[in-house]
Amino acid sequence: MPEEPRKLGLLKTFFRRDPRGDWGIQAMQGINLRPREHAGPEDFFEIADELLVIQPNIAGTTTGILGQSIVPIVAHSHGALEMRCLGTGFFVSCSGLLITAAHVITDPITRKNPYAKPIDDRNWRLDNGSLGVMVRLPSLPPESRHVFRPIEWSAFLGERTESPLPIAGIDLKLNSDVAVCKVAPIQADVPFQPLAIVHRNLAGVGMGVGKRATAIGYGAMERIPLRNESGRLIPEHLPLEMHVSSGLILEHFPDNWVKKHVPSPGPCFSAALRVPHGMSGSPIFDDEGVYVHGVVSTGWDLGADAEPLGFGSMLAASLEVPIGPLNNKTLTELHSMDEHGFPKLSGPGI
Repeated sequence: MPEEPRKLGLLKTFFRRDPRGDWGIQAMQGINLRPREHAGPEDFFEIADELLVIQPNIAGTTTGILGQSIVPIVAHSHGALEMRCLGTGFFVSCSGLLITAAHVITDPITRKNPYAKPIDDRNWRLDNGSLGVMVRLPSLPPESRHVFRPIEWSAFLGERTESPLPIAGIDLKLNSDVAVCKVAPIQADVPFQPLAIVHRNLAGVGMGVGKRATAIGYGAMERIPLRNESGRLIPEHLPLEMHVSSGLILEHFPDNWVKKHVPSPGPCFSAALRVPHGMSGSPIFDDEGVYVHGVVSTGWDLGADAEPLGFGSMLAASLEVPIGPLNNKTLTELHSMDEHGFPKLSGPGI
């Protein structure tokens, strides 16, 4: 008998703000990742929507719940009647800290967008709402509500050099393909729904060679047409189908920032992952489906019959990088604080 395909899933936390103003985990639930009928190959497929009812008072569909944590990154030029879809990002704190691939967030900078202004060599402020995310709000079918929230600033490791030819814009050499961003709040006391990321002293997590990596993102993104209604820009439709890419880890490149083994900048790993354009910046979960260990960086689409190959930037390598707009605190330091609302999971095997 043929081997039954492996079931994919992840452990999802749900946050709320308590009366004292602290962020806290309201519930945790394992979520199965099943393909839609005729959704594609087993290693890359569109997620099927199932109704999820989670105690005490959470209800939604699979993609509706995941869409509160894993979001498309979009760019909009002032006056344009469309948004460009650049990639995927994911929230790591209730306060709106988000991680994506650095090459996704540098798009408006390398295009010399006038709303991208440098704070210093590593940090950029993004004004006028030119770059942001589409966040799914809690809802049940057939209703589907998204809200655009602008990215206020981004931080990444790179070297900035001004081109001698102004028409060429700004040249950025990335030393890592991980960017930390801050998204403007939805409204007071409404938390973003973060994913749990790798941190110090973890045991029992599977990201070794031969283990399975699973990425979740928007693998078939398109341009989003807009219409003007009394000065408000409204999306005509939202082609935001969520995809899963899953494959075995092939090799680690921890010293890639020095030896340049592969084209992905900084410490990374290769895996048998199909990662089309829209998947850039997607979270990569470990074998257990608990922690995010990587960020989709790059890959090659060599056709359905070719062996898939993608690269993920190692998130652990960015945990100790000072973040300028946050008083040079690192992700490790922020994770140990209560201010931003990071998921902190512990228990047997976690």
